[in-house]
Amino acid sequence: MKKAHIYKSVFIIFYTVAVFCAGIVSDKYLFSFLYHTFHKPVVSVLMSTFNRAHALPNAIESILEQTFTDFEFIIIDDGSTDNTWNVIQSYAQKDPRIKALRNEKNKGLIYSLNRGLDVARGKYVARMDDDDKSVPFRLERQVWAMDENPDIIVLGANIIGPNDKPKHLYSYPLINDPDEVKLNSYFSSALAHPTIIIRRDFLENNHIRYNPKYLYAEDTGLYKDIFEKGGKISSIDEGLLHFGFVKNVIHPEKYGYIQGETFKQVQKEKLAPFFDAPYEILGAFNSNKDKCTILTNMLAKNSELQIVNHDLLSKRQKAICYRENLIADSIETIHKLWKDYIHVDEKTKTFFRVNVPGEAGKIIEEDPFTVTVKWNNYGTEVFTKEDNGKKWRFKEEIKK
Repeated sequence: MKKAHIYKSVFIIFYTVAVFCAGIVSDKYLFSFLYHTFHKPVVSVLMSTFNRAHALPNAIESILEQTFTDFEFIIIDDGSTDNTWNVIQSYAQKDPRIKALRNEKNKGLIYSLNRGLDVARGKYVARMDDDDKSVPFRLERQVWAMDENPDIIVLGANIIGPNDKPKHLYSYPLINDPDEVKLNSYFSSALAHPTIIIRRDFLENNHIRYNPKYLYAEDTGLYKDIFEKGGKISSIDEGLLHFGFVKNVIHPEKYGYIQGETFKQVQKEKLAPFFDAPYEILGAFNSNKDKCTILTNMLAKNSELQIVNHDLLSKRQKAICYRENLIADSIETIHKLWKDYIHVDEKTKTFFRVNVPGEAGKIIEEDPFTVTVKWNNYGTEVFTKEDNGKKWRFKEEIKK
């Protein structure tokens, strides 16, 4: 036992001297080694990339230039065949906060993100995509909001355009109602994936990782799993990410189709406790009619299940179904500037646009083929009737 102890001590001394000697050759190597060995950062920023050498500088620099500096930046090169790995290494040599990993061959985003989660050491994990650009105060605002709201597990943010100027909308981060975000998640991904920050201990304690079966909609699947474990999800009501900063990014073949089909799979699983949703009403871009059907079925069971906020669900169902019923009883209208539905009160002959209620008017003349209307806020126009009067098409403006 004593000899083993001595051998171990000698090894530690030898290893320390070796590292020190290497540090003499390269101070940056020593600093990087010590940083990743002994320092536990507040945030682990996680980004996977594949053949995006041209895009990486903007994405990487937007993280390295954050006003919040206590982070590690885990970048996984997913088997790139271009200059991606060299770009990553060039930045890693300059900044010890970067931890560069490389897959020997292309494994896909889900595999790479899970590999990053396995080595992450931060209290929080922030996602980043290689074709986006984080605003300088992104991490500062998100860490502040997470520290102030310990019940929130995942926190996203709004996205802004490539050339939009970022700004603080409020003196302190204002987060959206988690119940509202949860209800929204039944009809969309709810949060833009590259904007999120997550409590890492929640993932570890609940053995949660990105699920390979949710191809190209891995974020939607992740949120579903977090919801099922009782986690709350919200977002900051301000733009913290320039989305699509690099244009003309090429996605894998049939990316959009597969992503849409995967979303429907996740949506169907989420709706299973309420009802067996028919495939034809599912999708992130489903109609108000489909949303009305889904919300009505959810409402019928939710008072018993209490999966989502019942009052919020009831209000949403009434609003969506009312609008759908309104459209069903309205006239499709094709103007020279817009398409909408016109809802007419047959008694008073007044009407309004369904999607723009502020635009209203009155029918002043009508025959089997045309209808003349006087708008409240501007002139008089003539529409021709089609489909037995169920459709109006703009004909002309009557000038005074």
